[in-house]
Amino acid sequence: MTDFHGAHPQQPRSRAERREMQKAADLAESARHARGKSGSGRTTVIWFIGTLLVVGLGATGWVGYQALTAKNSLEAAKGLIGTVKTQAAAADFAGIAQSAELLSDHTGTAVAAAHDPLWQAGEYVPVLGKNLTAVREMAEVVDSIAKGTVEPLASVAGGLSPESLKPVDGRINIEPIVQLSAAFGPAAEAFHSAVERGAAIDVDGTVGPVQDAGAELVGMLTSADDLIGSAASVIQIAPELLGANGPRTYVLMFQNLAEATALGGSSAALTEINVDNGAVAIGRQASSGDFPWRDKEGKGGPIVAPDPAVEDIYGPLMYTRLNLAPSRPDFPTAATIAKEFWQQHIGGNVDAVVSIDPVALAHILRATGPIAMSTGDQLSSDNAVRLLLNEVYFRYQGDDIPLSDAFFAEAAKSVFDSLMSPTTDMPQLVAAMAQSIGEHRILAWSPNPEVQATLERTPLSGVLPADNETQTTTGVFFRDMSASKMDYYLETAAALDTDVCTAESPTFTTTVDLRSTITPELAATLPAYIASAPWGGDKFRTQVFVYGPPGATLADATVVTQGVETTFDKSANDLGRPVAVFSVYLAPGETSQVVATFNAPAGSFGPADLRVTPMLIPTATTVSSPGCS
Repeated sequence: MTDFHGAHPQQPRSRAERREMQKAADLAESARHARGKSGSGRTTVIWFIGTLLVVGLGATGWVGYQALTAKNSLEAAKGLIGTVKTQAAAADFAGIAQSAELLSDHTGTAVAAAHDPLWQAGEYVPVLGKNLTAVREMAEVVDSIAKGTVEPLASVAGGLSPESLKPVDGRINIEPIVQLSAAFGPAAEAFHSAVERGAAIDVDGTVGPVQDAGAELVGMLTSADDLIGSAASVIQIAPELLGANGPRTYVLMFQNLAEATALGGSSAALTEINVDNGAVAIGRQASSGDFPWRDKEGKGGPIVAPDPAVEDIYGPLMYTRLNLAPSRPDFPTAATIAKEFWQQHIGGNVDAVVSIDPVALAHILRATGPIAMSTGDQLSSDNAVRLLLNEVYFRYQGDDIPLSDAFFAEAAKSVFDSLMSPTTDMPQLVAAMAQSIGEHRILAWSPNPEVQATLERTPLSGVLPADNETQTTTGVFFRDMSASKMDYYLETAAALDTDVCTAESPTFTTTVDLRSTITPELAATLPAYIASAPWGGDKFRTQVFVYGPPGATLADATVVTQGVETTFDKSANDLGRPVAVFSVYLAPGETSQVVATFNAPAGSFGPADLRVTPMLIPTATTVSSPGCS
């Protein structure tokens, strides 16, 4: 044997020595195996951690992708909701059905993305989770609207067309309206439920875009909730109003805005409308001059039992003269008086009273187009107000005054006949009616308690809110006291300033401006029927009634303008509200300003609102309520 350098190694001398050498070899082998196992363990850990990182990044990316999908789908849904709104205004029923299907697809995609397992797991992650939960809940709310409100209505609307709603031979096909009425109630309830769920979504602590989306969603749903509820109320009673359950008789009251009253204008003329299962026909007609002044001796006295508190503000004549029936800003009062005048002096039962003014008539003429009259005039949306409320009085003077009443009667009948014609533009009519109702230029009242309860939930009611829960409403109303038609030349403005959103016990300050636009030269040429009875064209008197919110008290009433004859007459209470009453006497070109301030005790207050008389020249209104959203 050789050693390492070629020599033979030395052999062990004993058995014990050989055992020790074997132990050393065994220990070396064990160490080698141990080193191998340790390297393998480190590799396994590294691979495990790496795998977790990849999965985590992948999950985050997947949730991000799903969030982007939900965002894009909700934005598309938002655009489609606007489209459906436009299509509804245009009576594009086929378009509504198509948009509803697309809307449901988009909202369904958004909900599916938000229900992904990784998304739902992510909702338990601190910070991130709250954002994911809020977005998911928003998607669910919008999807419930698509499937619970838009789809059911669209399924009915899809079978309609503007042509199907047009009258034929004086009859409206009420079957589609019956179908829509049946669908609208549940759809409106589903929408209201979605609004409540949307308001309950917690976006506190979420990122800015999520908070903004939540605020936008709640604002959009809340503003639409009242509109949809009102529409549902009207559509649900529409079959009843159209005589689906038997013949109905209505009185249409035409308000003359040239002689202002709190609700618009004096009751100039009444027309009977007979309805039976969709068939609509004009009956008898009468002007205010056909009804007696019951305050004269032997004429019967008040048509209904007067309310002493109302008489204290508006005087007793509103209960004895039909033309003054709309003096108070409460249409049930005016309608009750008109109904009794008709039933006692014309005869027959009245199932409802509907009021309309010439501005609303002008809106409606956009749908009918110009109407030829026997006088040779073309009544149109451009000239209706001017012709009916001013030019006719220059044309018919003195002994010809009754001809002006005949002109009104013919205008009303002509417009009605055109509305019942197949040539009416239904989308334009829908838009015109919606605008007129929104401006409080069309009002309705029924002695039927069930129908009236429904009407009171809509802008048709002509009723001021009884409390401050939904809105905190202040009112500014006008009434001509010159026995004139001078309000054709009156401009008005009203401004409300309130700290209702920042103060525990808020204050409401209402500033009212009145301006006569007539020149002295024109005033000197006015027909007697337009000029004021006491003063001719020299001046005219307008009462201003400023109503505070329910539960408030009048703190101050001030006449700001000096040198113009204006007085603060009294403070009173009406409809559960404090009232400041002013009298303004304006010569041609003069301007006057009055201010009323109300204090309210601590309580719950809705957003500030300012209600005004729908004047011939619309009142310019502003509301300043710092701190309100």
